[in-house]
Amino acid sequence: MDRDSKKLFHKVIVDLLCLGSVGFPVLMFYMFGSPYQRGFFCGDESIRYPFKESTVSSSILYTVGLGLPTLVILFIEYSMRNNEQSRYSLLGTPIPNWLYSVYNNILWFLFGAACSQLTTDIGKYTIGRLRPHFLDICKPDVDCNNIINKTKYNEDFTCGGERPNKFTDSRLSFPSGHSSLSFYCMVYLALYLQARIKTSKYGMARSLAQFVVILMAVFCALSRVSDYKHHWSDVLAGAILGITTATITALYVSELFASKYKSLRKRNSSADDIETTNNLQTTELK
Repeated sequence: MDRDSKKLFHKVIVDLLCLGSVGFPVLMFYMFGSPYQRGFFCGDESIRYPFKESTVSSSILYTVGLGLPTLVILFIEYSMRNNEQSRYSLLGTPIPNWLYSVYNNILWFLFGAACSQLTTDIGKYTIGRLRPHFLDICKPDVDCNNIINKTKYNEDFTCGGERPNKFTDSRLSFPSGHSSLSFYCMVYLALYLQARIKTSKYGMARSLAQFVVILMAVFCALSRVSDYKHHWSDVLAGAILGITTATITALYVSELFASKYKSLRKRNSSADDIETTNNLQTTELK
C-alpha cells in the first residue's frame, strides 16, 4: 500500500470511529435509556390530551430526513464531476474525485445528524418532561377526583394503560426529536445547495428548493403540536437545536464554504499588506 493509500485508509478509519463515537450513545439511549421520573398534578391541563398517531411517523422522518439530502448530494456531486485524474486511491484502487467528495459531504452530514440526535436525547432523558398525552397513555393509579390529589404533586404512582410499550416514550417530550432532526437535515441541505449551486442560471431554482425543504421541516415540527406529541416549547427548542447544529456543521465542520473563507482571508491579507506598505511609505517620507 503506497503512502497516499495509507493516508486515505487512516482517514476513513478515523472518520468512522468519530461517527461511531457519537452514534453509539444514541443507540444506547434508544435501547437502555431511562428518563427522569417526573411526577404530575391532576389539574395539569397540558398533559390531558388524547393519544393520536403521528402525522409524520419516525420511519418517514428518518427516510426523508436522512435519505433526501443523501440523494441530492449524490446527484449534485456526480453532475459536477470532471475528467481530472483521480487524486485518491484506496487499496490500490483509484477513487474518482466526485466519489471522494460524496464521501466527505455525506460523512459531514451524518456526523452532524448524530450530534443533533445525541444532544436531543440527552435533553429528553435528563429532563423527562411529560408529553401532552401522558395521562391518556399512562392512566396512573391516582384518584384525580380526590380533592387532595388535585393539588398534590403525585410522584408515587404506577401506570396502568393499555400501551406499556409507550410508557417510557410518554416521558420524552423535551426537546422535540422530530423538530430537531427535520430542521437539521433540511437546513443543512439548504446550506449545501447554497454552497454547491453557485451559478446565477439556477439561482431561482435553488431558492425554490431551499424554501420547499425548509417548509417540509416546518410542517413536520408543527404537526407534533397538532398531534399532541409535544408542547409548543418542545418544538421551538428542537427547531433551534437543529438549526444551530446544521449551521455549525455546514460552516465550520464541513468544507462546504472553505473556498469562500480562503478568498476572504486572502482579501484581508492583501488589505493588510497594502496598509503596511502605505505606513512604511509614510514613515519614510517623514
